[in-house]
Amino acid sequence: MRQTTVIRSSARMKWTPKFRQQFKWDIAMQKLYTSTVSTENLEQEFDVQQTHSIERWDRNKLLLQSEGRGWSNLYVAVATVNSWSGTLNPTGHYCIGFCLRGPAQLRVRVAASSVAQHATLSPRQFLIIPADESSQWTRRGSSEMLMLYLKKELVEAVSRHVFGRPHVKVAIRLGATDPLLEQLALAVLESLQHSAPATTPAFVDTLAWTLATQLLKAHSINTEKNQAISPCYENFRSSMARVQDFIDRSLGEDLSLEVIASQANMSVCGLKRLFQKHHATSPHQYLLERRIAKASRILVETELPISEVALTTGFSSQSHFATAFKKKVGLSPKAYRHEKGAPGQGSATSFNVQLTLA
Repeated sequence: MRQTTVIRSSARMKWTPKFRQQFKWDIAMQKLYTSTVSTENLEQEFDVQQTHSIERWDRNKLLLQSEGRGWSNLYVAVATVNSWSGTLNPTGHYCIGFCLRGPAQLRVRVAASSVAQHATLSPRQFLIIPADESSQWTRRGSSEMLMLYLKKELVEAVSRHVFGRPHVKVAIRLGATDPLLEQLALAVLESLQHSAPATTPAFVDTLAWTLATQLLKAHSINTEKNQAISPCYENFRSSMARVQDFIDRSLGEDLSLEVIASQANMSVCGLKRLFQKHHATSPHQYLLERRIAKASRILVETELPISEVALTTGFSSQSHFATAFKKKVGLSPKAYRHEKGAPGQGSATSFNVQLTLA
């Protein structure tokens, strides 16, 4: 029977522009490199036997878990974790703990160090446990925890392909805050609580890839060096940035795919693949949405005649503009201007293009 436990937290998932952008980059990078990642150890489900099994200790209470869902790169559990003291042996995989409710006092000493770390773990804060280090823990207090385990092979693949390094050492963290990691953790929690399509292994694999990218980018030792991006990834970003900048500067012109592709020194087919990977849409649809977004601002902020708004934003005629605008926004340009308010009649919010993730 499917679990129906509802987990309540003060944190809420928000698909902010920064989160959307990072997620799109990582979808693209995951697709680019999926064929190069060794799949021998990634095909089997990541189960509780490969973790610390904290949620199954007698003193704790398991609320939700991912076992049985076919997730191969990520094991997830939600549990009420109470006071305890003892040693955590290395699992060989990376652990991220996110506090959902209830603070706890932590004292941790890594086996290789004589110095103990002390911290208060509050809601919306993280603890991070490296894959290959033993550590001595003392915990005081009860809290609801989201425990995420990332398969080591996946993290190493991200390290090689995104950061150009065969291995990056992750530091132990207590009471860390990370807005992007928080949004990713909440997205995983949402997938754990709900049924398809959000829980499909392909979607969760993308979340796992993005989690690993942020883990290495923000929480690895010698972070400044590790933030260097591999040449392939940098070229990908640079090409996309040039194309987007050119489109935004040329919305009023007659733009063909050949002209746009020339800005990135690639073929039309290459341009289409680039947009599909980065925006999950075609260059034509992206251009249309940018034109509609600009037109919506002009309609609200100026008194320019609709026929001139159409020409200013690159539409061949007023009728073409009106048809495309109504299809995207749900209102005709005239009705949109009337509803949002003419200049001087109060502030208005322009149409905001929302690109759908693949």
